[in-house]
Amino acid sequence: MAYGKNPVLFGSGAQSAIVSVPMPRPPETSPSDATPRGADVRSAGTFSLLAGLCPLIPLPFIDDWAENVVRRRAVRDALADHGLEPTPGDVEILAGLEKEADPGGCLKRAILFPFVKIFYYVLKKMVRKIIYVLAVNDAAEVATSVLQENWLLRRALAAGELATPPGGRLDRDAARRLRGAVDAAIADTTTAPIQRAVGKAFRGSRKVLMGAARTLGLWAKDERKQVGSGSEGKERAAGDLPVEEERRQLSGLVDGLI
Repeated sequence: MAYGKNPVLFGSGAQSAIVSVPMPRPPETSPSDATPRGADVRSAGTFSLLAGLCPLIPLPFIDDWAENVVRRRAVRDALADHGLEPTPGDVEILAGLEKEADPGGCLKRAILFPFVKIFYYVLKKMVRKIIYVLAVNDAAEVATSVLQENWLLRRALAAGELATPPGGRLDRDAARRLRGAVDAAIADTTTAPIQRAVGKAFRGSRKVLMGAARTLGLWAKDERKQVGSGSEGKERAAGDLPVEEERRQLSGLVDGLI
């Protein structure tokens, strides 16, 4: 798979940063043919902000669960926008959520993680103003990650990387190769300028972000109780994610960033 460079403009108020992001495309496809549509760019921006809200949710376990759900929905919508109907397994692969089983590691995380999350939650309550700054840094990092991943995925889909015959299923091996190419492209790219621009926008939009994070957090808390915390529950929740409600709350911020 070849890579091209595509300038992406991210603006934050009067400040903007132009970042050359490596874009996966097949050798026989010209860069212009693989360029996502305006709707693709806006959708990638919307889901990046939705993911960025998750570190601002002050609920242990719910914040990580919500981020997982947003990442799934971002991939599902990208595939649907390009006429593809994936299985949950395809979504996990392309969202970077496919992990090898590690019983020992899982046991350690199961024992230690609750204590770490509860300690962090109490700490946030004690020093809320300071922690908000730290949470915004986490939010900007997550938003930048999802923005690049979804943009690259949509770029590849626009180039026909995962084209399937009518009624056909996605090729799992092709999906894994594509995810690997996305990871390699991001690893070879400097994300600091994007993250700084996103972080500055977030710090200047506290009221909007906290309102949107509250909406997402309350939904995630209730939804998780209904569908559970497993992969099947997350996949079901991805379809129920209140994207349009969040989009309305974040529309001004999306306009400022994309």
